[in-house]
Amino acid sequence: VDLLQYLHAILRFKYRILIVAMVGAVAVFGYSMLVDDIYMSTSVVAVNIKENPGGVSPKEYRASDALGLIEHDFIIDAAHSNERDRLMARMRSMKFSQLFIEENNLLTYIFHKRWNAAEKKWVEGFKPDIREAGLIFNQSLRGLDSNDESGLLRINFKTRDPQLSAELANKFVERFNQFIRDNQATELKARRDYLNERLAEVENIELHRSIYRLMETQLAAESLLYARSEYPLEVIQPAFPPLYKTYPQRKKWAALTFVGLILFGIMISIGLVLLKNIRSGLKKYQEQNANKDQEKEKL
Repeated sequence: VDLLQYLHAILRFKYRILIVAMVGAVAVFGYSMLVDDIYMSTSVVAVNIKENPGGVSPKEYRASDALGLIEHDFIIDAAHSNERDRLMARMRSMKFSQLFIEENNLLTYIFHKRWNAAEKKWVEGFKPDIREAGLIFNQSLRGLDSNDESGLLRINFKTRDPQLSAELANKFVERFNQFIRDNQATELKARRDYLNERLAEVENIELHRSIYRLMETQLAAESLLYARSEYPLEVIQPAFPPLYKTYPQRKKWAALTFVGLILFGIMISIGLVLLKNIRSGLKKYQEQNANKDQEKEKL
């Protein structure tokens, strides 16, 4: 392998390589100017896992009567082993995503290319699909970065407006807490309605006492539910409008393109030399074989 031969080839094409690399870097930088600036804002929250919703345990219960098995199961609702995963699944769910999109009027933002802001109507009769909007929301707008060791969760939003990114990140935390409280309140109301029906149906005094204990527990759980404003997400660091854009990184793109094209040009130069040497070697090999065949024929 003659290294000087390869070095000579690289030096022979050096100006062409540099020109192509500069043109490519300028082209990539120009293309990046057509891409919208994206700003990301992040809110850091702690995920609080419930252990007994309502905070009622048998030893803290005021009634003197012993709890029955049914009462114990009804009152003590321990957290599931995968409670954090369940919360994250609800946070990523299409149901909550679509609810958040509709309440914050994000359809016009998500499908901004099909929205006429001046006339405030969709272009050419376009009808936004809330399912498609939910997919775009989960994949492009909102991001979730969970740390199981610290229990902290980073909720980030990436939009074309730094103020909007911070506003959505903070609203997301507040709205999810309300979403969870509403779901639990609905469950507590359903239990209380059931107990009221059973209270009207039975006449046994002991059963009445048991039902009243259960109803008191449900009222206590409901009171504690609405008394906790930051549950299950507790804000550690609210989101602030970012000072600098997150995407696109125009200078980085141009620099990587420039370096990449230079390396690609060097590889092509070396490849041409290798191809030339291979063709020359094959030609010599064929000539040697031809000479051997002629010598055999003479013999």
